Amino acid sequence: MQPRIVEHGPFTVLGIVTRIESGRETPELFADIWREFESRRREIETLATEKRYFGVRFATDDANVSDYLAGMRVAADTPIPDRLEIRTLPAGRFAVFECAVADIGDSYRYIFTVWLPGASVDLDPAGPVFEAYPEDRSHEPVCIHVPIRS
Repeated sequence: MQPRIVEHGPFTVLGIVTRIESGRETPELFADIWREFESRRREIETLATEKRYFGVRFATDDANVSDYLAGMRVAADTPIPDRLEIRTLPAGRFAVFECAVADIGDSYRYIFTVWLPGASVDLDPAGPVFEAYPEDRSHEPVCIHVPIRS
């Protein structure tokens, strides 16, 4: 599994945020997060600028805790509905890995335990890791974006 390298400008995502402690990531946790997103999807979709979905992991002040935002891309000046959050992803360079939804966990393990330790680039801690899900997940892969620097 070899990535393609892409540059992204900044963009904004609106959705639900869940705080996650390291080591507590399970398929069930993410299923719950996306079920909660689904309960607000129509509301978010009316504000979205595209039909893809994003799962974005943001660092917090605690190295053992991150915020996971499940949402959709919106304009930066979008009004924020109650109990939703809006966050802007910074511009950056990313290694992009494609996989099926069912293979996300295995793909992350490969990226961080096999590919990254042997890569000629480093993880860029200033950027968030994120997944971009296509509108129709039965026909297109999920793209895992890993922020990198030379």
